Amino acid sequence: MPTLTTRPATPADSADPAFEDLLPDRWREGDNCRSVVATDSAGRLLGHCRGIDNSFHPDSRSLVLEVLDGEPWDEVADVLLEAQIAVSTLPLRLKPAAHEPELLDLCARHGGVLVQLMPPWRYVVDDAMRAWAAEHRTTSDGLHAGRVVDARREEMLDLYVEHYTAQHARWSPAAAPTELRAENAPDFVPGGEGSFDPDRSVVLERDGVIVAQALAWPPEPDGGIEITLQSTPHEGRTAREDMEACLAAVIDRSADGDVLLIDSHATEELESAMMRDVPGPAPHPQDTWTAIVGIPVPGGPAPIPLSAELIPAAAAKLADHLQL
Repeated sequence: MPTLTTRPATPADSADPAFEDLLPDRWREGDNCRSVVATDSAGRLLGHCRGIDNSFHPDSRSLVLEVLDGEPWDEVADVLLEAQIAVSTLPLRLKPAAHEPELLDLCARHGGVLVQLMPPWRYVVDDAMRAWAAEHRTTSDGLHAGRVVDARREEMLDLYVEHYTAQHARWSPAAAPTELRAENAPDFVPGGEGSFDPDRSVVLERDGVIVAQALAWPPEPDGGIEITLQSTPHEGRTAREDMEACLAAVIDRSADGDVLLIDSHATEELESAMMRDVPGPAPHPQDTWTAIVGIPVPGGPAPIPLSAELIPAAAAKLADHLQL
């Protein structure tokens, strides 16, 4: 293996056709705009990485890392991550899946802390899902989820922020509610780019107050539709059945074969229990558990580790891989 070196990325580097996502160092204002490249002794680019501030979770940064095809992935990734750790003041976040052993090994070699586990999230609408919906579309007090009314989108945004804040409090504290509200406000504008689909989204009201919602987002490139389920109070007495009624209404509005993308988190025991009962199809080849890993950096806040008692048996091998 030739000697590898790293340096800040230049505008000329970003023009390299081998790396469409490569940005020059200091690509925007602010402290976290570092972009690093790895080169061989001849100066040839072998890979790049950068840490991206997360406006939703200000105590961490998302890591983008890419290695040139045909090069020794481990060696190049190691030097890039080491360089990014050296210039970052916040832990770096990666999301390795069970079918990505190289990325898992990279996290383990650099002291990665397992902070979250998420099961496969693809649910294909079929007879089994419709049968589940028929059993859950009505709450114990006789309520059904109904259509979105534009005049109440501000109330929906308030619920979104409240649930999101509570959902992440245990493992990845969110930004202040005012900031979260500003970040998410464009997605609640009728007809806005990236806004939820009002024809497939639903809300559930109790005593005139929206207490749960299911938001259907624009289709992913593969056609899957992400569904966000939320309730108030978070993990309250009726939270599960309220969210189930919302999901049932989304299924009722879906066609056979539609793919609904619904994530859940090991730290959310009510949420996890609810989704375990929703019937899913036989796993797709890449339908595996996904970890969220925090890479510590000197002087930065320590990632909050996932409690061992919350690691499901189905994800035990994935969690063990991170202990290499």
